[in-house]
Amino acid sequence: MSRTQQELLRDYGIRPVKKRGQNFLVDGNLARAIAADTLSLGDEILELGAGGGALTIHLLASAKRVVCVEVDRNLCALLQGEFGDQAAFELQEDDLARLDWAGTIARTGQRPVIAGNLPYVLTSKVLFALADHRRHIAGGVFMVQKEVAERLVAPCGGRDYGILSVVMGSLFAIRLVRTVPASVFWPRPEVESAVVKLEPTAQWDDAEYAHFVAVVKALFGQRRKKLLGLLRHQLGLDVETARDVVARAGVDPDARPEQVPAEKMRDLAACVPRKECE
Repeated sequence: MSRTQQELLRDYGIRPVKKRGQNFLVDGNLARAIAADTLSLGDEILELGAGGGALTIHLLASAKRVVCVEVDRNLCALLQGEFGDQAAFELQEDDLARLDWAGTIARTGQRPVIAGNLPYVLTSKVLFALADHRRHIAGGVFMVQKEVAERLVAPCGGRDYGILSVVMGSLFAIRLVRTVPASVFWPRPEVESAVVKLEPTAQWDDAEYAHFVAVVKALFGQRRKKLLGLLRHQLGLDVETARDVVARAGVDPDARPEQVPAEKMRDLAACVPRKECE
């Protein structure tokens, strides 16, 4: 009989490190379901924060290649000890906060799927890295805090609709796959989690994407103010240019950023002179 995740961690003398925000997934059925969600996008996997290998073991059952990134040396020893003899497995001892994304993705495969249980403090960093490298990945499946998942899928006009909703929603088809109770983790976190699945959609020119992100961040910096004023004061446009921008984009000048759908925000950004965001 195979060991449970808690038994495995205990055998290696591993306890959660609070300063790293470690909450180990200990529900095998959920781990198996997340692995299936991941493998539905591709069989070359980059697993972030592999931890005790709860997801890794199910990925390796079908994947062609699994590159696991983990920063904790004790967990690296566990992963190497449990999976090091499998040809599809590769361990990369590294910190997500300083990861060479381009090199790691290229090392994993042609267009790998990125997956993992993301630490809250690094969630936005990882998601924006996913956006930056959208041309080189097949998608992503992540366990995130439920509030982050709700922001990712938030409809225009809602209080959760913001930079993350607009930017990620413009690049990926995003689905909240399932909500996850705190009871599936050890130790139990104080918040609920959710699994989200992201699949790349429209491809963007890199310069257009960078300009779009700059405009979105500037406008949502004061999300309760009206667009015409934001274009003037946040982006430095004169009145005539600002009016021309909203007219060409077909956007209400009195609308607030949270009232503008992602596709119209792309139109708006395209009409803003690029030099204004440099």
